[in-house]
Amino acid sequence: MPWVKFLLSLLSTGALLVTLMIPLGSVTFSFGNFFNPFSGFWQNAEPVNEGANQELDLPGLEGEASVVFDDRRVPHIFAENQKDLAYVQGYVTAQDRLWQMEFQIYAASGRLTELIGAGAENRVLDMDRTARRKGITFAAERAVEEFKKYPEVKDFVEAYIEGVNDYIRQLKPKDYPIEYKILNYQPEEWTAQKSALLMKYMANTLATRAKDIEHTNALILFGQKTFDILYPEYSYAEDPIVPADTRYNYRLANPRPLVPLDYHPDSLMLSPALMDKPDRNIGSNNWAISGAKSTTGKPILANDPHLGLNLPSIWYEIQLTAPGYKAYGVSLPGGPGVVIGFNDSIAWGETNAGQDVMDFYKTRFRDDRKQEYFYDGQWYPVNERIEEYKLKGGGSVFDTVLYTNVGPVMYDESFGDQPFPLAVRWMAHEPSCEMVTFYKLNKAKNYQDYLEALTYFKSPAQNFVFASNAGDIAIWQQGSFVNKWEGQGKFVLDGTKRDQFWGEFIPQDQNPHSYNPARGFVSSANQHPAPESYPYYYLGGFEDYRNRRLNQLLAAKEKLSVDDMKRIQLDNFSVKAQDLLAIILPELDTTVFTQPEWKAYRMLENWDYMYDKDEPAATLFEKWWVELYRAIWVDEFAEIEVPMDYPSSSTTIGILRDSIEFTFYRDKNDTTKKDRKSLVNITFDKVTGQLYNEYESESEWEWSKIKQTNILHLTRVLSPFSRLNIPTDGNNNILNATSERHGPSWRMVVALGDEIEAYGVYPGGQSGNPGSKYYDSFIDDWSNGQYYKLWYMRDQNDTNGEISMKQLFK
Repeated sequence: MPWVKFLLSLLSTGALLVTLMIPLGSVTFSFGNFFNPFSGFWQNAEPVNEGANQELDLPGLEGEASVVFDDRRVPHIFAENQKDLAYVQGYVTAQDRLWQMEFQIYAASGRLTELIGAGAENRVLDMDRTARRKGITFAAERAVEEFKKYPEVKDFVEAYIEGVNDYIRQLKPKDYPIEYKILNYQPEEWTAQKSALLMKYMANTLATRAKDIEHTNALILFGQKTFDILYPEYSYAEDPIVPADTRYNYRLANPRPLVPLDYHPDSLMLSPALMDKPDRNIGSNNWAISGAKSTTGKPILANDPHLGLNLPSIWYEIQLTAPGYKAYGVSLPGGPGVVIGFNDSIAWGETNAGQDVMDFYKTRFRDDRKQEYFYDGQWYPVNERIEEYKLKGGGSVFDTVLYTNVGPVMYDESFGDQPFPLAVRWMAHEPSCEMVTFYKLNKAKNYQDYLEALTYFKSPAQNFVFASNAGDIAIWQQGSFVNKWEGQGKFVLDGTKRDQFWGEFIPQDQNPHSYNPARGFVSSANQHPAPESYPYYYLGGFEDYRNRRLNQLLAAKEKLSVDDMKRIQLDNFSVKAQDLLAIILPELDTTVFTQPEWKAYRMLENWDYMYDKDEPAATLFEKWWVELYRAIWVDEFAEIEVPMDYPSSSTTIGILRDSIEFTFYRDKNDTTKKDRKSLVNITFDKVTGQLYNEYESESEWEWSKIKQTNILHLTRVLSPFSRLNIPTDGNNNILNATSERHGPSWRMVVALGDEIEAYGVYPGGQSGNPGSKYYDSFIDDWSNGQYYKLWYMRDQNDTNGEISMKQLFK
């Protein structure tokens, strides 16, 4: 039984904490609350509200509503009006995911010290200071003011909030999720600010890949010529979202501005320990095929966002139905509506755009008092924001964050040991209300509704894919983008000069997009949005391999089915391995091979480039690639004591393809001359020797055993609440982008038609309670490439699926 497993896990956790006496950094473990027989963890071992029908009399409802939980605990909510629909969504989501909702907000708002203290060497405090100095809370406050401009959406969000709070109000300490008992705190009231923080936290995860500081350092250390080689804006093989033959027939509303004549970055930047960057493995795939290319005769849409693998899962599956509102898909716990999904008329999904929407500016203060900053020949008053960080166990730390016309001063001598104060301008700071977009998408009927919904989405920039029952398919890269001069934002800018500030924005209708293209499909996989002929300048961090494979597969067949869509999402082929091995295998000197080296060579020579879970060649290639990459770059970059960005995989492979000799092939600590051939042979010999010495046979090289995919509990330290060493296919830069800690967080395929046919799965479960059988019930099917048919209920009396329980709200 699930609760027995849960009980054993909790006892082992308690024993571990007792043994170590240092459960969560500097947290004092609450033994009294945890082991209390009336309110401790025993109360979580038998999950409440699972299996028994209920009637709930709640004060926040205007009419009646019902929730049908299917056999996977997916709630199908039916309400008499849209406010009640949002209210019940809030209540039900909190019922299953309350602790997760709150913990994410503590992280987003820089309040983790309240739960776990300052941490060793103040690491937790530094995380909190980073969040606040970046202006995440400031951005959320502006978003709350913005959403008040849309009364219909405001009512919807406030009803959701009231549902969350009514659930919290009826809780007793014994009912608190287990994490509250471990960390010894209690739930707070939910607010609009917290829902806004959720969206800004997502922006922080997806849209903070600025490399201004690292690129400035590289330019100064290496010079312009070498910089351009190491950090090209386009890779050796591009396949952008907008087809390369696209003609831009619109008239430019705002021609690209000229580069300022006095633009010369000249100062090294510091702060290496505090550089807060999202993982490079965060990405996604999405696409849609037209009815002419579909075996069903109607469009089919697919989406699989690649994010961190956590328990509880980032997503909560749900159906929402009320007059004028019907949607199915996944929501973000803490926010109303469906984020990725479908309704009777359309389907939609998102991938991350990757464009750089965060710039750093050197700031000049009048004197050490820092009460005035200089801009465009004048002095202006600084705004101060006093931030208090409450510490677990008592006491507070205070930090004064200075705001200029750029934004918050993120780094200075007090944070990051930065001699030049750096203020940050981030698109997420701009007033916006992305919740309007999802509210309108949930209700959209056609392409025009979709376009109108997108206009409210500013940050984080996303590639919104679309398909409709009317037969339309489209993809838009949606966000607010500054019309920049060439190179603007690539290096740290001068905050004293007007011509280095953000100017006008690119008009909405001139964002990169594709609508009903002749090839019969639209797609994105985090690659460049447009070919070099696109008239506006942009830069960012883009993927160079998944998109090529995706477009190959979509173009390869005249007609594609739902099963083809699934196979594409699960595809394990590595374009990167194919490209690189074509360069380096011929360079190997086989005349000096030992028998193990011959075996390894033959393994790679006969490999089909598939990262299947039981494939030893994938392990051999991956280890060789890592060793070769390190041999090229580490000796130069590791010794540099300022923030630097290593050249990308595609840049490295492009250099290997084009350069037999290259300055960085030579080890700066070794006078021996090295060219491509010698470097390839040295690293191959080293890796094969290591593998054969460490393992008795090639069968032990199975890829999934080496990779070890782990889905960790959000606290990162409660291993009994995690799922470890999950056997999975795939890897980074592959359509099935399942790596050690990242991967497809929701796989969805939707076939439009008179009867919607949809499939989906995510790596987790609906419940946030580790004692529930629904906590991680999807993981095994997800890891094995299985999908669930999504029960899109026509009404609350639909009998085409299996029901586990019902709740009636009055």
